[in-house]
Amino acid sequence: MNQERINRVKGVEKITEHGATLAKETVLRCQKDLEEQQARLLQLTQYFDEYAAGIGFATGGRAQAFALQNYRSFMARIEQTIAHQKNVCVQLEAELATHQRAAAEANSQHRSVEKLRGRFETERDRLNDKLEQRTNDAHAAHHHRDPLGG
Repeated sequence: MNQERINRVKGVEKITEHGATLAKETVLRCQKDLEEQQARLLQLTQYFDEYAAGIGFATGGRAQAFALQNYRSFMARIEQTIAHQKNVCVQLEAELATHQRAAAEANSQHRSVEKLRGRFETERDRLNDKLEQRTNDAHAAHHHRDPLGG
């Protein structure tokens, strides 16, 4: 009976181990995605700063006005892209936190099942030890009553 319980728990243990592994892999993928998006945000911000610092308008008429209008439009699009990228990063950070909590829960469940299996195995071993001790005691008692084995 004890071995049957242990075998059942081992099956559950494999399932919880697989779940914990999948959850950990999901966290790692999400972390990678977040790092990539944060790097993209940094690139966009640096590009914006470099472009803003590097532009200079010479004095002079309509060409300057047209160039300034294009510049402002371009900078507004970059700012919109940066704002969107910040939102992407915030969403990924929230997703990562959710995955981390799920991974911690899956890992906790797996550890609980491992402990349960360990308790069952300890109980089985204790019962086997008692049975072995009874057998040895019975053998010793029998040998003590009939030392010649007859």
